[in-house]
Amino acid sequence: MRSQSDHPNRRKWWEKPGLGIQYQIEARPGWLWNRNYDKFNASMMDKDGNLKFNGPFCKMKKWVEFSKKVGVDYHIFEAKWHDGICFFDSKYTNWKTPKDYCRQFAEESKVAGIPFMFYYSNIFDHNPQFDDIQPLKSCTPSFIAMHEKSKKVIAHFSRAFTILAWLRFISHHLIKKLPQQEKDVKYLDEIRLNKFIYNPRKYEIYMLKQLIELIKNYECDGLWMDWYQMHLEASADIVMDFMEKKYPNIVLTFNNSIMWKLKWAHYLSYEAHNIKAAWRRANKYRKLKKPWEIICPAAIYWDNPMPRADPYEVARMAVVIMASGGKAAFGMPSQMNGELYSAPARHLELLGIWYNQRQLLFTEATPIKYKGKKVPGIKVSEKGIRTIGTIYNNEYLIHLINFYGIKKNITITFSNKQWGNIEKIVLEPRKKDLKFEQKPNTIKLLLLKENVDKIDSIIRIILKN
Repeated sequence: MRSQSDHPNRRKWWEKPGLGIQYQIEARPGWLWNRNYDKFNASMMDKDGNLKFNGPFCKMKKWVEFSKKVGVDYHIFEAKWHDGICFFDSKYTNWKTPKDYCRQFAEESKVAGIPFMFYYSNIFDHNPQFDDIQPLKSCTPSFIAMHEKSKKVIAHFSRAFTILAWLRFISHHLIKKLPQQEKDVKYLDEIRLNKFIYNPRKYEIYMLKQLIELIKNYECDGLWMDWYQMHLEASADIVMDFMEKKYPNIVLTFNNSIMWKLKWAHYLSYEAHNIKAAWRRANKYRKLKKPWEIICPAAIYWDNPMPRADPYEVARMAVVIMASGGKAAFGMPSQMNGELYSAPARHLELLGIWYNQRQLLFTEATPIKYKGKKVPGIKVSEKGIRTIGTIYNNEYLIHLINFYGIKKNITITFSNKQWGNIEKIVLEPRKKDLKFEQKPNTIKLLLLKENVDKIDSIIRIILKN
């Protein structure tokens, strides 16, 4: 496992906090994450069984320009999602797009100077050429690389996982916002075990050959694998062993890996879908010595491109994650014509406008080591303001994260025990000196409402020598 460099300024892009975008190609209208592949694959074939591609027709130049506009530190493109459609020119399958979108993404990213990674689904692949080895051909969670497990275990694990995913989905509050015909699907009837051949190596060899293609043909900076399933599923271990031996300098991560000890990866990753989850997880991972990332949907959910109710929730999630020392990546869904969904894109643009002036305050900072979810010795008058502390250029930054966008005067009280030698407090990035009041046991700072940022008010603490 790669470890973080000692000095912040010596860290590589993947070791630092930072902002990323993952461009999604799977958010098809009328199709859920756990789609029926008997129907889906049939809809994507011509009369001869070849792929009849209907989008998204990716607009790579526009997407990379969007990344530049937002000001990302890195970005990711979904080269192959769980449906198995390859958005690159692979010689190992015909289940691929007419245009080589990975090449376009790579070329545009290199011109823009943005580190780029390719998302690759290692755990599921519903390419029809694997129909004979699919334990559960009709549903997304069909585990085809559990080569250390018996055929019976693979089949029943796939079915149990699918039912669990379905139960979680129907209990989700977003079900009310989905089209009626999707709610009425008798989903349990579709979870049918397939009569499959026990041959996981067929997929594993294919996967490794495609990873070589992505690395050699497009010179990517990294691979973002989806996902890590601990000892239950073998593909991740196969990829780690392969990458450590053959491509140790290609940045590697796995979704769902943050809670495990991996054989080989450059950083760890996990998901959060709202501000509360981001806050809870970032505070937990803030103490990690290894580089880490949390990825979140820019829209309301991965397979629901509707916008979030609060246009600044994405920005607050990014602040919580990056101030805690992690990378914040956001999944940006595309429409079938290649246009990005406008409302989620606008939310990322708002984040970019805010981040542009504050980037170094995150990428070059490191979290203060403390227990709990509050910076020790600091109290804020408003419960909707959460605090995170970092060190930047040997000075302290206190992030006052405005969870609900309040606009009123707030009082910050510093205990003399931890903060008694404050010399100056500066509002960043405006470089505005703030007046504070020294009392016998405390220091009080009144932050006027005109200085309260709707996302995150950053104050820099300069201590006396």
